[in-house]
Formats: sequence, structure tokens, C-alpha cells
Amino acid sequence: MTPASRFRTLGAILILGASCHATADVYRTVDAQGNVVYSDHAMAPSSKKVTVDVIQGNAEDAARLAKERALANADAAQQTKLAQQQAAEQQQQQTQEAVKKRKCEAARNRYAIFAAGGRIFRTDEQGNRVYYSDAEIDAQRISTKATTDAACSQ
Repeated sequence: MTPASRFRTLGAILILGASCHATADVYRTVDAQGNVVYSDHAMAPSSKKVTVDVIQGNAEDAARLAKERALANADAAQQTKLAQQQAAEQQQQQTQEAVKKRKCEAARNRYAIFAAGGRIFRTDEQGNRVYYSDAEIDAQRISTKATTDAACSQ
């Protein structure tokens, strides 16, 4: 049993008895590791009986604590939602950057073909090679340079 759960157990015992002013018997046990455990029954022969005075709780304090807890839960939910939105936006931005990078690389590769010059061809509807003239290569070079600049601009 962890210290937090022991504290909750003791707190539950105190709260249950808080409806009226009374006394409650609680048993205190120290286990082999030296941890102190409180319980409503003796857990070992060495358990010591402890009497706890239970005082009625304050309704105003209980209402205030409930309101604070509700506000804290609402704030935590809002923070979680905000974090999820930010993660989604970051993922979308990364996806857009990856697409832009691929487009830039494709534009650079196409420009490199026309910048190198030489015997460049395209395929027509019948599957035949149609070679570009020098003027067409120059026009394609200018066009692909503009496309590359647009695709690779930061």
C-alpha cells in the first residue's frame, strides 16, 4: 500500500465519520519494511488500536473544495484539448513541409534536365520520341527555372 493510498484510506475513514461528532477506532500497523498502515481492522497481532476523534466537516469548505476541484478539472481538460490541437497543427505543418520539399526536389530535377541541354525528348500520344529543338529547350529551361523558384522558395 503506497503512502498516498494509506492517506486516502485514513481520509476516507475520517470523512465517513464526519457526519457526526464521534470517535472511531483505527488500527496502526508497521509492516516488515517499516511502512505504517492504518486500517479499520487489525492487520497483524502487533497492530495497535488508535482512537480518532471525528469532527463534523464544514459544508462551506466542502463546497469550496468541490468548486476548486471542478475548476482544476476544467482547466486540465482545456490544457489537454489545447495540447491536442497544437499537436495536430504541428503534424499538419510537417506534412505540408514534406509535400513542399518533394515538389521542390521534383522541380529541381526537371530543371536540371533542361539546364544540361543536349538531346532531350518527350513522348507523344503514339509513344514516339519527339525531340525538343534548342528554342524549345531554352523555353522549357526558363519555365522550369520559374517553377523551381516558386516551389523551392522559403
